[in-house]
Amino acid sequence: MSYRVFVWLIAAGVVVSIVTVIDLARERSEGAVFVANNGPITEDQVRQKMTADGWTNVVISREGRYFQVMGSKDQQTAHLVVDAQTGRLRVDDDD
Repeated sequence: MSYRVFVWLIAAGVVVSIVTVIDLARERSEGAVFVANNGPITEDQVRQKMTADGWTNVVISREGRYFQVMGSKDQQTAHLVVDAQTGRLRVDDDD
């Protein structure tokens, strides 16, 4: 094996490692899966998930790629933000 092939193989391995680390870090910075899906989710899927989990008075509005969701459960009102592209809850660092 020539020296150049060896260097290119090492470089390719480094690039794959960097991309993997970035992808894992991005996935960990996102919230938990709210609606499991391999693509974009719909408002109806969010509503069905909320209802199945025991939420009532569910109100959903779309803002860009996110669903703003409010509902009541156990005499508490909550606000969730769900990414319509991934089905994951949005992590809000502003709280």
